[in-house]
Amino acid sequence: MHLLFLKSPVFITFIIGCITGLVIALSAEKFDHITTTDHFCTSCHAMKMYIADTEVYQTSVHRTHASGVQPGCADCHIPKGLVISTYTHIVDGMSDLWGQLNYDYEDPVVWEKERARLAYAVRDTMRESDSSTCRSCHIETLIKPQRKRGQKQHKMASENGMTCIDCHYNLVHEAVEPRDSFLNSAGEDK
Repeated sequence: MHLLFLKSPVFITFIIGCITGLVIALSAEKFDHITTTDHFCTSCHAMKMYIADTEVYQTSVHRTHASGVQPGCADCHIPKGLVISTYTHIVDGMSDLWGQLNYDYEDPVVWEKERARLAYAVRDTMRESDSSTCRSCHIETLIKPQRKRGQKQHKMASENGMTCIDCHYNLVHEAVEPRDSFLNSAGEDK
């Protein structure tokens, strides 16, 4: 009786489905691993030229911290979790591909014209996610600013429902001034 079950189309379909699901999950995990390396993120010439090789990026606190911890591009730009990271890779990857095909980012004039728009988009996304990528490394309750001003601002931000990106919007990349609408809406329901 048990041998008949093993030969049934339902059981065979179930086994094929399990194997297929496992292959898809492992492939997605490998895809996420490959596409979250700094090498991959800076493989296009424009990202290397305007981001990775800049003094602002190389000397930022996220690249030169005394603890030796050095977050990569994906740590800030890709949320943690297989499903959300895969989704983000696909959506952002398609957007990046579209940008590469439609803008000559290697032209410094074009890059400078588009840089603010791109920064605004990243900031808006980080705000919508309550700065989840920041919070995957930093534990808000353990942050103890050294200066009184920082302590006061962190307390006020916490009380007003603000998120990391509301204040820390120029940490790693060349400065882009925030839009007034971004500053004015800090702390509003996300």
